[in-house]
Amino acid sequence: MKFIKILLINIIILFVVLEAASFLYFKLGLSISTYQPSYMSKAHDSESQWMTEYNNWGAWHKINGRAHKERRCFGVDLIANSYGARDKERVKNAENDRVIVLGDSFVEGYGVSADKRFTDLLEKHSNVEYLNFGASGDFGPAQYAVLYKELAKQFSHDQVLIAVLPDNDFTDNDPAVWQQHDKKGYQLRYRPYWKKSETGFELFYPATKPQNEVTFASYTKTVIKESQLKSKLQRLLWSYGVYRELRYISRGATLKAGTYSGYFDATQEQIDATKFFIKEIQKQAEGRKVSFFTIPRLSDLKRLSTEKSDMVTQFTTFAIKNDLGYVDLAPYMQKSVEDTFSLFLPCDGHWSEFGHKVAADILKKELNLP
Repeated sequence: MKFIKILLINIIILFVVLEAASFLYFKLGLSISTYQPSYMSKAHDSESQWMTEYNNWGAWHKINGRAHKERRCFGVDLIANSYGARDKERVKNAENDRVIVLGDSFVEGYGVSADKRFTDLLEKHSNVEYLNFGASGDFGPAQYAVLYKELAKQFSHDQVLIAVLPDNDFTDNDPAVWQQHDKKGYQLRYRPYWKKSETGFELFYPATKPQNEVTFASYTKTVIKESQLKSKLQRLLWSYGVYRELRYISRGATLKAGTYSGYFDATQEQIDATKFFIKEIQKQAEGRKVSFFTIPRLSDLKRLSTEKSDMVTQFTTFAIKNDLGYVDLAPYMQKSVEDTFSLFLPCDGHWSEFGHKVAADILKKELNLP
């Protein structure tokens, strides 16, 4: 009996020491992720419960929703405001200068805390608000145009900034790609696709518009890991965060350059559709300055080191012809760092905090942002 008592005391002491050491590991900035125990999180749902798809622009976020997104190299809270953007609360009418920022998961800030995104960094170092209207979930230029027209445009602003990710923006609203690779999603999800028309391109919706709020979780009907007892108990511990990182490091980095590059492999029709919807946003902007930029991923940077992209040439000509601001981030990112891997999360192809900082610096200088 005495032995068991001593053993239990030692186990408790070991647990307390381990938790204290793990706490210091994260608080002193020694970790590679932003993990924190669930009791410190403001989130209540999983990412799939937080993301919705019932608006005419498709993917969005639950109004005032709170969720937690976790992968091996990061853990972040996802908090939406009263109109569903992952952004601080904004008034519709403001006297100060403001910039509307449209884009996909790179703009939303996938994998990083909201205050570390390039939009928040640009706002922090200026007297200008950068309203973030980014969204994950297969979100492309056609959807940017609908979102701007139906929601973002309601907020007073002086400029519009559009992020284009060639890696998937060219295919996000291409029905041929979806019918080939995700026919079920094409038929089920309420989101727009483009098709050629006499005036350029027009949108259509294969799925019927939902009558009520629909989340990604209701599509997949999967069991959410965060709801399982084991996961809930693990997420209470600082030491679990250390365990996750050790497991990740032991397996080696998973981020690798793929073979597809939107800079080179997109079809002409896909590029033309992207130009068309950027032009539609410019029309809706009614004289406000509109700029766009292209974002390279590792596969793009790899090929751009030895090849020239006709897509960049086309976008440059298109921008000049239509009085649009444009910059391709690729050459500036290649010059700014020796190790381009550092621009991305080690377990994912999205920007790291450092990548967002580099992007903010380039955009401010090359597009003359306020």
